[in-house]
Amino acid sequence: MTEDRYTPTRVEWLMLNMQAKAPMLLSQMRMLQGAKEVDDVRVFFEAKDPDTVVVVVRHLATVPGEVVKFLTAELGREITELAARHGWDGGIKTEWDVR
Repeated sequence: MTEDRYTPTRVEWLMLNMQAKAPMLLSQMRMLQGAKEVDDVRVFFEAKDPDTVVVVVRHLATVPGEVVKFLTAELGREITELAARHGWDGGIKTEWDVR
């Protein structure tokens, strides 16, 4: 009996890694920014096309804009660094859906 093995795409692999890193980034943000409102922020990752990751950030209106800006900058930096470490620097696109 043979098993069919599934190999995730680069975008799927990247999304899985980022979903695992998001709680750590939120925790760091809580410590660095002293923001209790971090608990009012949710981050998700979706695949769009074969080479695009959509970063979905949802937050309550009580979360300060500088906290959201810090989080999106850190998420973008992590995605870029992770893709670069695997030689995908030009092959992965990022789109943002922040509200």
